[in-house]
Order: sequence, then C-alpha cells, then structure tokens
Amino acid sequence: MDNALFLFHLPMYSKNANKMILKRYKKYLCCILIVLTITIASCKKESIFLKPPKVQVSLEGHRLSTDTIRLFHDTVYLLTQDIVRNAGQVLSIEAGTLIRIKNLVSITINKNGRIIARGTQTAPIVLTSDAIKSSAGSSPTINNVWRGITINGSPTVSSGIVSYTRIEFAGLAPFAGALSLINVDRSTILNNIQVSFSSIRTPSFTFAGGDCEAYNLLSYAAESHDYNLTDEFNGRLQNLIAYRFPAFPFSIASGQPLAGVLIQGANTFPIISNLSVIGVNLQGGNTIYSDSLNSSDKITALYVINGAKFRLRNIALSGFLKGGIYINSRESGISLQNEESEFRYSFVHANDSSRAFYIPSNLITSSPPITANDFKNFMLQSKYTNRLLKNASEFQFTDPYNYYIKPNPVPQTGSPLLSGADFSGPFYSDTSFFKPVPYRGAIGADNWLQDWTNFIPLQTNYNN
Repeated sequence: MDNALFLFHLPMYSKNANKMILKRYKKYLCCILIVLTITIASCKKESIFLKPPKVQVSLEGHRLSTDTIRLFHDTVYLLTQDIVRNAGQVLSIEAGTLIRIKNLVSITINKNGRIIARGTQTAPIVLTSDAIKSSAGSSPTINNVWRGITINGSPTVSSGIVSYTRIEFAGLAPFAGALSLINVDRSTILNNIQVSFSSIRTPSFTFAGGDCEAYNLLSYAAESHDYNLTDEFNGRLQNLIAYRFPAFPFSIASGQPLAGVLIQGANTFPIISNLSVIGVNLQGGNTIYSDSLNSSDKITALYVINGAKFRLRNIALSGFLKGGIYINSRESGISLQNEESEFRYSFVHANDSSRAFYIPSNLITSSPPITANDFKNFMLQSKYTNRLLKNASEFQFTDPYNYYIKPNPVPQTGSPLLSGADFSGPFYSDTSFFKPVPYRGAIGADNWLQDWTNFIPLQTNYNN
C-alpha cells in the first residue's frame, strides 16, 4: 500500500503506539519527498543544459550554386566542398551559426563578391574543423585542417562584414592566412574576430595591400605569425592580441622568422594602436622560443623587414625570450631615425633585455656605425615614452598562462598597462576609427573578449 495512504489507515493500537507509528511514517514520507524534489530539480537542470544536437546539413552541389547562399543559426552545416563567391554573389551567415568544415576545403570571396557574417557577442559565428574533439589540427600534417577564408577585395567596393566570428583550425596557406584580407577596402567591416590554432606555417591574419580597418582581433595558438602585414598594406588597426601557445610551432624552417607581428615590404605602412603580443615566457618547455636569436633565426614579438614603415602606439610586447622589436631593414631603421615611422607610449619585454630593442650592428652605416645598443638607447629616449620591463610579470596580466582551461590576458588592478595611452596628433586623433582608450596594450577594463571567444576549441564538442 502507498505509504502516504497508509498513514490514514493505521491499525487500532494504543494511542502511544499509534503516535510512534505515525511519527515513523512521517519521517519516511519526508525522506521520500526530499528524494522526489531533488530528482525533479535535477531533471529540470538537465533539460536546461543538455540541449539536443541541431540538425546537420551538408553544404555541397546545388546548395552552393545560387547567387546568395544563406546559412541559419538553427542548422549546423557540414561544408564538404569549396565555397567561391564571385562578383555579385553573396555568402550570408546568421548570428549563432556553426559551420563544420572538411579537410582542405576553403572559402573564397573574390573581387566584388560579398560575405555577410554578422555574429553578436552572445551568438558568435563559428567556422571550425569537422574533426572529432581534440583531433582538429593535432599534427603538423594536412589532416584535420581546412584552408581558411580569403577575401579578395576591391579598392572602392565593400567586401561585406565579418563580425563576432571565430575561425578555428585553418591552415595550409603559407603565403596567406587563416583569414586573408587582400586589397580589401576600408568600407569593409571587420571587428571582433578570433583565429585559433592556425597551422602548417599559416599566419592567423594576413593583411596584404588595401587600406581596410579592423579592431578587436584575437590570434590564439598560431603556428606561424599571428599578424602578417604585407604588400603595401596601409590600413588602421586597434586592439590586436597575438597570444602564443607553448605547444606551437612544431618547428620552423631554417632562416625563417617567427613573429607575433610581421611587417614587411616597401610601401607597407600600417597605423596601429593597442597591440598586445603575449609570448610563452618559458611555459611548456618549447625549445623553439628559447633558442638563441642569431643571423638565421628571428624569433621576436615584432619583426620589420624589406623597407616597411609603421606607426605604432600604446603597445605591449611580452614573453619572447630573445626578441622584442627587431628591425632588420636599413630603410625601416632610417624611417624610425627620421621619425617618419614611430614606436611610442609602449612597454617592451624580452628575457634578454639586450634584445628588447634590436637592430643588427652595421645595418645602418654611419660614422661610427649604429650598434644594437645605440638603437635601444634611441628607442628609450624620454620623448618616445617607451619603457623596458625586465620581467613579464610586470605587465600584471590576470592569468596569462592558464592555456588549457581559460587564460586571462586582462590586466589586473594596478597594472601599468591600464593608463598612459596617447592619441594626440594627426594620425591617431581621428575618432571616426580610433577609440581614445586610457590603456596600453590591447585590452583594459572594458573586456571585449567576454562571451564570444573560446580558448579551448580542442576540448569543445561542436554538435557531436
């Protein structure tokens, strides 16, 4: 008989006996009700957090032949062949859409084609490998790596928008990037983009030519450069993070540089404010980062070659053991000397402080020749307001090396990065693009990384 009903059908014992029995069953009933309450609550909790997978649809054939390809957030897409958008064609991706991409497949937006990838802070767009959890981009081979997104722009026509979008496990583009922006016009909207685990010597971001503008960019765990600025790129950039990962790169070719930011090529002349390069600083035992910097291996936070010029302000370079800013071009060095280029209001760290500001001796011939130490003293003149930090801990990032759970590059209260930025003068005072923030480096109290970024894509089940 049900215990609750039995309480109302007690046998005719003495009053005391009945009281004892009633007390006992009340106790049992309370226990039963507690168990039922917990069970119901846990069921409700499961129904909230354990959502069923979305329907998955393969993208191939006729689905990719229409002039407008529309992808919606209520469907997971498996991209099995290349997407190419030519003049007059559009790829439109709704906020919150997940696209899983097969090995070696790419997305290309050609001149006068458009991409409309408009995610939001709480519903970012995600383009990732279709490999099972933890195996995407897991080895230096062509397995489990797609070829990324290339936008071939026009000098006068917008290529669309990429906003609140994550690009994961793209590679195999050694002369391009996981996201390649080639001759893209400044009318194209580019902001809040994370590129993670780009591999096979592929930079996270490549800006080649054009004058596009972009802000709030995060490169995480790149195998190659984080940012490759080349081929006469003349755009403006703000709030860039180059966040190195101790397991990458697997190797680098002899004579090739490895940089957080690579600026190269005559007539390349970017204007950048608020950049953070966060190196591994001896974490994880990767010997590539601890190798000595010599004539053939340039492993440095910022590397400038082939006559490139630049304007850089409010910068934080940290955690590369043998290189902060490395100028390896006579023309680039002279442009700094003449103040056509600039590097100001910035913090620089390298474990070997003699390499924090570095130029090869005799690169700029004079009498006497300019040495590496001369260059360091020149860059630390009081008028430039640069500071040399001896230890990476002086930046006071909150938790920068917690790679496998949730690294946090936001400066703590009291960090020198939280004040001292400067936006005076003709190149930085244009508030139509540059936001005059107080902090130096890429991020301050207004943490633009919140909600839409993911530092652990290797541990994320994407609709599996």
